[in-house]
Amino acid sequence: QAHWLKLLRSHRRVFKEPSRWPMVWSSNWDEGGWQGAGGGGGGGWQSSSPAKGGWGPAPRQRLGLHAVGILVEWQQKGPKSFGWISPIYGIPEHLPEAQSHGGDVYVNATDISDPRPGSVISFSLYIDGQGLGAEECVSRSVLRFTMPMGSKAQLTLPMVEVNPCVAYLKSSVFYPELEDRGVTLRKYMWESPLTVFELWGSVQDILRAAEEIGLLAHPEVEVLTSRKMAKSIDPDLLRDISEQELPGVPPRFRVGFRLLGAAGTSAGPEEVRARLVALLGQ
Repeated sequence: QAHWLKLLRSHRRVFKEPSRWPMVWSSNWDEGGWQGAGGGGGGGWQSSSPAKGGWGPAPRQRLGLHAVGILVEWQQKGPKSFGWISPIYGIPEHLPEAQSHGGDVYVNATDISDPRPGSVISFSLYIDGQGLGAEECVSRSVLRFTMPMGSKAQLTLPMVEVNPCVAYLKSSVFYPELEDRGVTLRKYMWESPLTVFELWGSVQDILRAAEEIGLLAHPEVEVLTSRKMAKSIDPDLLRDISEQELPGVPPRFRVGFRLLGAAGTSAGPEEVRARLVALLGQ
């Protein structure tokens, strides 16, 4: 509970980024969530969005825009379930509706499959009588890499760092340049000896981006995995990461997977990619 806070915003319960370890790590790893869930059906042209004073059905006007955001809240109410996405890319600032509801985008249960708060979602935008909505939602797959803080200078990271989701994510920066290639790159700004990077997208897009910025060939990079998933990995490629290296992260998620092989060995690019494809394919 120390990692989770509740805040009142627009009469809604929302999520704030914990100072250390995000709950979505648990849902992604312990529930087999490496594979991104497919989007729900479009839900037709009628919405049943809840709003102040009660929302009624309203026609959807599709905008022909695709965006990316983080699912920051999910209200489980059976067939009337709904949630809110905090956008991080793709919504023009000049849209008047973009300022409604604290900038968040409504999503109905008919438009998303397997909603998990904290996950990165790509979606299409529409407008109805209450503001912006998300449809054709797809949850992206994720890989998490870690490396010594001083070693990140050896990476070729994009120049622009932003945090468009600062209301929820106080300890993160994003690199919007990679969104055009279908990848959300996030760096955690934790005060710890290790730096954590997240890459969200399709398997092949993640691998291309990771290779481009230098993660796959870096000798000190490890993939963070869970003990449950580590059972399928060669033990010689694993190590337990100490609490001092990643403070606040539960032990079952402090498992490092050495990309380039065990000590004294070196894997080639194709072998590294094959290991990651196998991991993401579980």
